[in-house]
Amino acid sequence: MRSYRYVNSHLVCTLVRELVDPLYIFYWSCWFLIRFSRQAGTPIPLVNGWLTDFVFVPVVVHFSLVLGCILFNQGKPFSFPLIHILCYSLLTSIVFEGIMPHLTDYNTADWRDVVAYFAGGIFYYLVHQPWFVRRNL
Repeated sequence: MRSYRYVNSHLVCTLVRELVDPLYIFYWSCWFLIRFSRQAGTPIPLVNGWLTDFVFVPVVVHFSLVLGCILFNQGKPFSFPLIHILCYSLLTSIVFEGIMPHLTDYNTADWRDVVAYFAGGIFYYLVHQPWFVRRNL
């Protein structure tokens, strides 16, 4: 009989294996590079404003997709419909561009960030998700 420790270990190992994905690693690398350059006081001019917003939706949606494949689909790939990804982009926009600027002093509302959230979601739907599904068939 398998214990909870085995199941948890298996889940973590499978997550790590599936998340070692070149595009997913690229998203995180971009995010850390931008955050580090901001903290160092030397922001990268062209990408500082919107790259982190562009990669945020693909990072979260891809993690959700991989976790969903593991937990609910016996490891078989599936894909999210475009409407689900756009709804997540809308929710992200409302929270980070509508609500958070009123609650914190470090968030600012910017319509270009909203465009970046939606562009990242559409990029994920058109490029990364089909590649992920083909790779895991």
